[in-house]
Amino acid sequence: MVSVHRTTKLGDWLKQHSLDLEWLCNKTNLPKARLLPLLNDPEYKPDGTIMRIILGRLKEIDSNTKLSDFWDV
Repeated sequence: MVSVHRTTKLGDWLKQHSLDLEWLCNKTNLPKARLLPLLNDPEYKPDGTIMRIILGRLKEIDSNTKLSDFWDV
């Protein structure tokens, strides 16, 4: 069986801004295991606290970024 690599809107956003998982880990102080599903599983929705932490760091790069860019809220 062939494995299909899927990305999320968050994963795509990071790529567009030349950022990666390491950057997100360092900025949020969250472990990679907690962040990987956010980048690779379009069905995964984090809790509100994680969303706010991530959004706060992403707004440092692009102040127009909003939660609805990544998750249905």
